[in-house]
Order: sequence, then structure tokens, then C-alpha cells
Amino acid sequence: MDLFEISIYKRYQTIIEKTFLSQVHDPVFLQVREPHHVHLSDILDKYDAFCFDGYGTLYNRGSFVYPGALEWFRMLRASGKLVRLVTNAASNTDDVLAAEADARGFDFTAEETISSGSLLKEFVSSRGNFASEAYYIGRATGVNVLATCGISAVENPETPVVAVSSSTATDEMFAHAVEILSRPGATLLVLNSDAWAPNIDGSRIPVSGALSERLRLASGATTYYFGKPFPAIWNRVRTSLPEKARVLMIGDTLGTDVYGAYVAGFDSALVIGRNVPAEDLRADEAVLGVRPTYYLNP
Repeated sequence: MDLFEISIYKRYQTIIEKTFLSQVHDPVFLQVREPHHVHLSDILDKYDAFCFDGYGTLYNRGSFVYPGALEWFRMLRASGKLVRLVTNAASNTDDVLAAEADARGFDFTAEETISSGSLLKEFVSSRGNFASEAYYIGRATGVNVLATCGISAVENPETPVVAVSSSTATDEMFAHAVEILSRPGATLLVLNSDAWAPNIDGSRIPVSGALSERLRLASGATTYYFGKPFPAIWNRVRTSLPEKARVLMIGDTLGTDVYGAYVAGFDSALVIGRNVPAEDLRADEAVLGVRPTYYLNP
């Protein structure tokens, strides 16, 4: 990880430890021992429910599916295990995200899909007379997420609110967003808190969380984060499962999937070589103070 990426994930940890400590559910200690390298079949009987990150863990852009991912999923379905897609994608509503996963071979239902974008509605409801307009940066379909909350995407919102779900911002869009966020009482909604994401070829790029941090630093706006590693998404996961279910979170990112599982009180399995290159693993674990329960082999 570069220094900017590190600073973002360290900020997330600080926010959670200072603001949400009461919502952290029976936290386990961050792993000190060396995590075991395992295959999914090795730990199948240890857990009742398996939560998966989407992009970078099961699939990537278009129809690309990572080797072994479909075999994992089919094994769990055949074994009658509970599965959840726990994703920081905020590009559409949960039913559409589930359908997109299904098109790749992962037949998650809408009820088994829990996205960061779906948390916005509860946030807006909890704040009473929240803004009905926002300047939006993200994929065009992300306006559907805003619409579920009664928010329209406009160029110049009457109340200064900017919502970000991806890094698709030109220099002009960035400048306009900073201008809005520099107004008194401005709010930045980070609908996808992922800072970096892997490409299919193994390279990595800054995404929504990185763009949002640049906006926050440039404007000083009050900022709210949705999705992993923050507690609200794990509360949603937990209430969707039996009370005493043994849960494993499987993902590709230390700062969101693994640390987020710690926040939830779940065990975790990291797929190395996607968002955490093998050569960076030890250094990244050390700087974040995060280790998974397992390293999961395809």
C-alpha cells in the first residue's frame, strides 16, 4: 500500500475505535499467530454462514470470475450453508447487484445481498428532514440508490450534499464537488468506502474511497461512510442470520474485509494476490495491525 491508502484505512480504524466502539460486537483480538493457509473444504464444517466480498474476491469487471470462486460457491450451496454477498458496491440496488452476480454464476438472492448503498436509506430516515438533492459522482445507475431515499441527483443541490459511489470524476467534476462541499453545513456521503481495488490483470487502482478522501481534505466537509469496515453493514449482516451462527468473512482487502470482520466479531479469510499483493502482505499487515484468521487458497 502507498502512504495515501494507508492513511485512509488508518482513518477508518480511528473513526470506528472512537465513534462506534459500543457497536462493535464481541470483538475478537486481531490475530497474532500466523494464519493458516487453507482450502475452503478444510474449514467447511467450522462455520454456518459464509460472507463474501464481490469485486476482487469472486469476480471483477464484466463477466470475469476468479479461478476457484464458482467452486467455492457451489460447495457451500451443496452443503446447505448460509451465504451472503457483503459488498461495498453502491452502483445499484441490492436486487440488481444480486442479478449481476447471478449472471456470473453466483445465484445470490436479493435477501442474501447486503450492499453499502442500501444503508443510505436508513441513514436518511434517521435524520428526519434530510436533503432531497445531491451532486452525485459515480456510475449512472447509482442514481437508483439515491432514488430509494427520495434524493435526486442534480448539478447544483440546494443543500450542499455530495454523494460518491465510484472514482469516475473528471477534474471539472472534482472542482465542482469541492466548491459544493466548501459551503457552510456541507455533507459528503461516501457510499463506497473502498480506497483501492484490483484490476483483472493484478494491477491496483484508487477508487471511491480515495477520491472521497481527496474531496474531504480539499473541503473539510462533514463526511459519512457506508459499508465495510463500518458497523452498520455488519449489523445488517448479523440480523439476517441466526443468532448463534458461526460466521466467516471472505475477502481480498485487509482494511475493509478483514478489519471489518474484526469489528463484527467474525473470523476472516483473506485471498492473497488480489488487493493485497503477496510481496506486500507482511508489510501491509504490520502497518494496519490486521491479520486474518486464514489465508484462503483458490
